[in-house]
Amino acid sequence: MAEFHYLEEGLDHRLMADSELSIKEQEGETLTATWKVWPGAINSAGTCQGMIHFGMADVISAILCDRKGVVVTKSATCFYHAPLYEGEVTAEAAFNKRGKVNDNVEVRFFQRGILCFQAIFSMHATGVTLNKGGEDEA
Repeated sequence: MAEFHYLEEGLDHRLMADSELSIKEQEGETLTATWKVWPGAINSAGTCQGMIHFGMADVISAILCDRKGVVVTKSATCFYHAPLYEGEVTAEAAFNKRGKVNDNVEVRFFQRGILCFQAIFSMHATGVTLNKGGEDEA
């Protein structure tokens, strides 16, 4: 069985901190959040680096799928509709389908009212929980 280690300095924690991710509303099947494209996320073309889009959508998807344990991404399909620039982004996430251990989630990012990014994630609940020391509590 795979081992999962809780990392206080993990990439997901750095993304949440650097982006100032804020969950505005979470009710049942949907979540609305805001985050900021920060100066360090800008590429040489002056737009947000594409991996940031994916990373933020992945984190938001995992938050929506919270099953009180480790949730991992099985697959993702991403659509880049328009560039993201430095500044605030509005995120919307919703379940397309919920299963016993697998969820299908759609995440969309808007900036200045324009749909810029969309992703469909297949998420898997592992059934493993971690304590802060990184030990498997399953």
